[in-house]
Amino acid sequence: MGEPPLPFAVHLRYWIVVVLWMGVISYLSTDAFSASNTHNYIDPILRWLFPGITNPEILRLHGVVRKGAHFAEFFVLGLLVVWAQRAGRPTTWRPRWALRAMVVVIVWAVLDELHQGIQRNRTPAALDSGIDIAGGAVAQVFLYLCHLVRSRW
Repeated sequence: MGEPPLPFAVHLRYWIVVVLWMGVISYLSTDAFSASNTHNYIDPILRWLFPGITNPEILRLHGVVRKGAHFAEFFVLGLLVVWAQRAGRPTTWRPRWALRAMVVVIVWAVLDELHQGIQRNRTPAALDSGIDIAGGAVAQVFLYLCHLVRSRW
């Protein structure tokens, strides 16, 4: 049997967090976080972690960190969309929640790349959308595995 519907105000509290996270993703897609700007933050950390690293290695690792950020942003988005749908209910996972989360992730990944396309120092890339979508998909697999583990206890 289904659970009783929750009041709109309860749903709103959860979905506001999702919308705020989408805002963070959008901000990270601005010129402020272009590769030329993130070098100022990422490169010194890489040089500190890996003394003696060469410039080509820095460039390669910088790219890995940036792509990892794409993955992580959308992994969190995938988690948050399921969390918002759950809205505090005891049920931990439902297939329709995962499907809806993936729809949100895919739409936001495409919109994020379009947003980057209108930024002066950013370049949209289909690969980045793929990495974003992979982050959301891995989040759904993670949540499903957590559900399986909980249901066996």
